[in-house]
Amino acid sequence: MQVTLVLSSLLLAVAVNAYPAQSPESKAAILHQEQEVNFDGNFKNKFDTENGIKQEEVGYAKAGPEGPVSVVQGASSYVAPDGSAISLSYTADEFGYHPYGSHLPTSPPIPAEIQESLKLLASLPSTPEPQYQ
Repeated sequence: MQVTLVLSSLLLAVAVNAYPAQSPESKAAILHQEQEVNFDGNFKNKFDTENGIKQEEVGYAKAGPEGPVSVVQGASSYVAPDGSAISLSYTADEFGYHPYGSHLPTSPPIPAEIQESLKLLASLPSTPEPQYQ
């Protein structure tokens, strides 16, 4: 009897943890949505939800040096849990993924001493490549 009680309690605990509580954000209705997918691979996707999430994205192919290259450009915005507005725009192409947003961290400025040494190195004459036999 005790084994059955312990075993059923464990199964109940596993079942409860398998289905996490759903937040109101997971049930937000889509207010407006546009989708367009063309046979040439170009696409557009845009939607707005009732909780303030906005997403817009376009994709297309462009000519590259080694053949067609896929390009995706988009932007999204939402309200963070602390109440601040988050906006992100991005481009993905043959050079990688490039996100832009005021909330993203930035690299520190280059110290003046290093900038000066880089200018000095750039002003020096170049040395010829060594010739090997």
